[in-house]
Amino acid sequence: MYLRYLLLLPVLLTFFIASAQTKATADNFPFVYATYSIQVPGGDMADKYGYSSDIGGGVGLKIKSNWIFSLDGVYLFGNEVKEDPLMSISNDNGGITNRFGAPSQIYMRLSGFHIRGTFGKIISLLGSNKNSGILIRGSIGMLQHRIFYSVTGNNVEQIKGAYTYGYDRMCNGVAVSEFIGWQQFSDKKFYNFFAGVEFTQAFTQNQRQWDFATEQKIDAKRLDLLYAFRIGLMIRFKSRQATEYYYF
Repeated sequence: MYLRYLLLLPVLLTFFIASAQTKATADNFPFVYATYSIQVPGGDMADKYGYSSDIGGGVGLKIKSNWIFSLDGVYLFGNEVKEDPLMSISNDNGGITNRFGAPSQIYMRLSGFHIRGTFGKIISLLGSNKNSGILIRGSIGMLQHRIFYSVTGNNVEQIKGAYTYGYDRMCNGVAVSEFIGWQQFSDKKFYNFFAGVEFTQAFTQNQRQWDFATEQKIDAKRLDLLYAFRIGLMIRFKSRQATEYYYF
């Protein structure tokens, strides 16, 4: 159901924005941007985590032929972790005792990052200015994720310091993404954004030498999928051209 709504968003954005600008020619300029997404996991990712988000930014270049290139990085985060490697050190009540002999408070969440290079094409249509239109974009980079443990008082020796590595199940690998949505570069330079849906496929593997919960090295190859709705706010840089001429 959620994927159906995500796929409708680029169409709605197209008809909402298309008639707003009328610039006749495309421009060449660099830009910077901040981006945020909400994500639904799939594949092996869905067995490990629930809904998540990411936030970050990047730099890019748009050329006159409406090709667009960028480098960006985002931080992944989420509060829903479905697996619990700490069950192997839990007591009969499902809790873990801290060094003072009292029940501990341990919170688990997703923590990770995604860095990549992107390339795409802006397709102008429906009377929009020539710098704006439907954006079709691909990317390749690296995605990493792990279970981050937060312990109130930092007093559980079993998951303190380097011992955490035996339980965090850190995975990383090559990731590719496909994006379709709307890219808006305003004639007045300050109304610049993109929004659309994105599909990521990450070919990852556990990077820890030993998993304490299973008492073995986890070697299985993973296919981590993310379905996302992504938005971005952009600042473009362009030298101001004179609009008045004076003759002497």
